[in-house]
Amino acid sequence: MRATTYSRVEVAERMTAEEFWRDASETHKAELIDGVMIMPSPASRIHENLFGFLYSLLRVFVEEHSLGVVLGSRTAVELAIDQVYEPDILFIRQERSAINQEKGVFGAPDFVIEILSMSTAQHDRGTKLKAYERAGVREYWIIDPYGPAGTEFYQLQQGSFLPILPDAENRLHSSAVEGFVLDVRWLWNTDAITVKQALDQISDWNQ
Repeated sequence: MRATTYSRVEVAERMTAEEFWRDASETHKAELIDGVMIMPSPASRIHENLFGFLYSLLRVFVEEHSLGVVLGSRTAVELAIDQVYEPDILFIRQERSAINQEKGVFGAPDFVIEILSMSTAQHDRGTKLKAYERAGVREYWIIDPYGPAGTEFYQLQQGSFLPILPDAENRLHSSAVEGFVLDVRWLWNTDAITVKQALDQISDWNQ
């Protein structure tokens, strides 16, 4: 699997979230994972194609139904004193909009999507998964842009993430975004369907 490369920036003393907010650049993506600031290199084309499709699809769907807000990969999310992430895509329900502040998001989004690279997979499936679970993220998708084998979908049930699967027709029904349904085959064939076509299909399914 081709991937971007992460460069770890180890500080003499591990940082707190407060220090991260003070020191993080506004022009470069960075995350605080277990108190260590990590800065990724630019994303690959396949990563960005998938990001663009999913972000546009989810954002338009949420806006059309007045469900809340969808934010992209430069929005920092503080979950703990040593954990500040910039997930690829996140959703916050309208009634919880107070956690979305000028500087970033302070608290658990309702829905998070992380698009894997080889060097981020350990974080996305390990530290981040556990932190999202503890914080109360209702739904977490880990998507391998190169195929379904490395892709995982989780929903929070009684305080724990449990894996979920698409139905017999390859549809995945979101528990965090009311009415949002995704044909998982779209994830690895974004050139074959437009956002409008996908939205029309979702509308048909919800009738």
